[in-house]
Amino acid sequence: MDYKESSTASKNKLPPGNVENLLLFKKFEEFVYYFEPIVEKFPHSENFALKADIKRCLHRVLELIIVTNRSSRKLDGWYKVDTEFEILRVYIRLSFKKGSKYLSFHSYEVAEKKLIELGRILGGLIKKGC
Repeated sequence: MDYKESSTASKNKLPPGNVENLLLFKKFEEFVYYFEPIVEKFPHSENFALKADIKRCLHRVLELIIVTNRSSRKLDGWYKVDTEFEILRVYIRLSFKKGSKYLSFHSYEVAEKKLIELGRILGGLIKKGC
């Protein structure tokens, strides 16, 4: 293998501590790409309320995953991520159950299924203690 081949191969591999290697990060990022456009369709009256809370929570979970992945105290961090997941679930349930139903049943169901899958991945990380 010459220099050109080895540099190309190393570009495709990410360092072990890189968050891009973490399945939880990848899946949650996909969830954000799915759910943010739905939240953007909420009424303008919710711009500074539920809509803002959900978006802030989505971004907070991404931040916590990145920080925890780099931390030496991973277990504490994963529990913080778990807490934010629970808060996000409550916000999503509130947006579905509100009188005007900001979320369709289908969007709510898909979001819940994705969060359950993310919870299982997170539970595995917590169980491993890493």
